Amino acid sequence: MTRQESRDARGNACDQKAFSVHIQRSLKATGQFDKVVSHGQFCETREPVTVFSHQATNNEMSATENAYEGQLQTSVLTNNVDAKDVTTVQQDTSLNNGLKAKPKKHVSFPSGGEIVSGSAEPWNPWEAAGSFTADEIITSYKLSCEKLGVQPIHKLLTQLQNITEVHHRIKCLYLKGEKLDYERCEALEEIFKRIQFKLINLEWVKLDENGASALFDIMEYYDSAVHLNISFTKHIGSRGWVAAAQLIRKSSSLKEFAACGIPLTERNARSVAQGLKFNNHLRVLRLDNASISGRPLMLLVSALNANQMLQELYLADNKLNSIQDSMYLRELLQSNCTIRLLDLKNNSIFNTGLEDICEGLRRQKQGLKTLILWNNRLTHKGMSHLAAILPKLTCLETLNLGHNPLSDEGILRLKEALIANRSVVRLGLASTAITCEGAVATAEFIVESARILRLDLRRNRIRTGGLMALSLALRQNHSLVRLDLDKEPLGETEEWLIETQKLQLVEILKCCKRNLLMRQTKMEEEKDEDKKPGPSF
Repeated sequence: MTRQESRDARGNACDQKAFSVHIQRSLKATGQFDKVVSHGQFCETREPVTVFSHQATNNEMSATENAYEGQLQTSVLTNNVDAKDVTTVQQDTSLNNGLKAKPKKHVSFPSGGEIVSGSAEPWNPWEAAGSFTADEIITSYKLSCEKLGVQPIHKLLTQLQNITEVHHRIKCLYLKGEKLDYERCEALEEIFKRIQFKLINLEWVKLDENGASALFDIMEYYDSAVHLNISFTKHIGSRGWVAAAQLIRKSSSLKEFAACGIPLTERNARSVAQGLKFNNHLRVLRLDNASISGRPLMLLVSALNANQMLQELYLADNKLNSIQDSMYLRELLQSNCTIRLLDLKNNSIFNTGLEDICEGLRRQKQGLKTLILWNNRLTHKGMSHLAAILPKLTCLETLNLGHNPLSDEGILRLKEALIANRSVVRLGLASTAITCEGAVATAEFIVESARILRLDLRRNRIRTGGLMALSLALRQNHSLVRLDLDKEPLGETEEWLIETQKLQLVEILKCCKRNLLMRQTKMEEEKDEDKKPGPSF
């Protein structure tokens, strides 16, 4: 059964039900409904409807009209008298032989065990799917394009020709930048009904509202993608977003949905929120640069409060502010403990917004593992809020504070909190205005940490003294496997200082390689230990 046949079947069922209701109303109006029911010809259940002749139907309709005219005359008569004469009018009306009193209505139901006679599972278009070759799929697609009066997509034909296995999901369907109007989207059904994909890339596609609605409807019906990317595909329209929300809600295979660079209005955000609220499969949602500040973010958060499946949320470049958006994020962190990654880079959280986020982090016992706060105009004052919560966090593993003017003062405020924290293994401090003083504070943290794996200190003003402190710290640390530093020496003019910097960089690299080899050896030993059979009893 195709997607269109499924719709036609639903339409026929609706027409039959409307005819049944029409017959019932006619019988009730003429007082013949009870007679028909008593003879077993009609019952208000889901039994087949008795077919009446054209002559009988016309008689019933005329009787209905006469009864209606009598009721109308009575109503007009009642409205022309005073309230005191209502009783008299009612008595006179009851004496009128032209209009008989209506009999009482009765509804009969079958016994309890017969009300539900059976059930049916939703139609799965892949249960009866046959086996097709790439040439057959290309032929079907070309015939569909010819029927709809459009040209086949050359890029798509090239990809189909390279397919060798159609019984499993194909790695990628790449349609970036193509023009997809309604007819071209309908032609794609010939492909989606025969092949499923892991990734469907629709970035920068020229897609209108009608085409988007049809395309997402087809993808939802055939469960076409595991990862769908529609970033920078504008002009989807409200109906397109409604269809996309249905795809998010119903597709059992869709795990990642990306819609970056598409302004999400409040109306469209409400549709997406409805899809997310009842979704049980989606793991990754990318809404970077989607203009969701304000009401759209509130709707998104309210949906995610009920969603317990989403694990990664990307909200970069959305101009999120510290006035109301940070409060919505606090609510999200307080109520949702399944999100593992929250990307907030390139927003305007500020120090006051960071306070709200830290307040939400207090509730995170076994949830958020990665927090990206890159370029949010944070300063050393905001590090006080972060330092107060870091020792209490037991699940946060990655913290990126890069491209914020923290300065040495900010690192000094974080140092003790980082030492007390036992969960952070990756720390990003690139472009944070750190000098040698901040590098020394970071080195003290490295010496005390037994879990830190990666540290990014690029694009800072760290000179020879700071490099020497980091080198000495790594000699005592056995966990750090990657320390990112600028490759070229900075801020030194004398030759011997430049040579000293180069030597320190080489020494740091050697220590990181040593730690990496030790870590790999330890992991291999743990794997071998797991493979050993347990003791027999």
